[in-house]
Amino acid sequence: MHKATATYIAPPGDSKVTEMAGVTFFSGQPVELNSYDHPHLIAKLPGNKHFNIEVGPDDGELPNVARKRGRPTNAERAAALAAKEKAEADVALAEATAKEAKANLDVVDPPKTETEQRPSILPPA
Repeated sequence: MHKATATYIAPPGDSKVTEMAGVTFFSGQPVELNSYDHPHLIAKLPGNKHFNIEVGPDDGELPNVARKRGRPTNAERAAALAAKEKAEADVALAEATAKEAKANLDVVDPPKTETEQRPSILPPA
């Protein structure tokens, strides 16, 4: 990623502030630009007589990019579908294990009469 410093030089009698492509320039104050966010400005400003621009060498650094908003990619959809299927399989396995554990409990300790039920883990209503 290239980094550049651009300085606006206002012509006599003109405004001391200008805005270009969403970047505000004050006369005589340098503004930092990079080739990821503003490649069009770095390409366009050297031809403008009201700007002094110094472009540094490519440092090979990748920018911090936030996740794009909008539709997910096909890879993201496939990963989400795989995660959903794994979660459903885990739920089915947990339900089967719970049924087996209840069946084993009923064999070892059969349910009592209606008045002598096993204690419940839930508090009485």
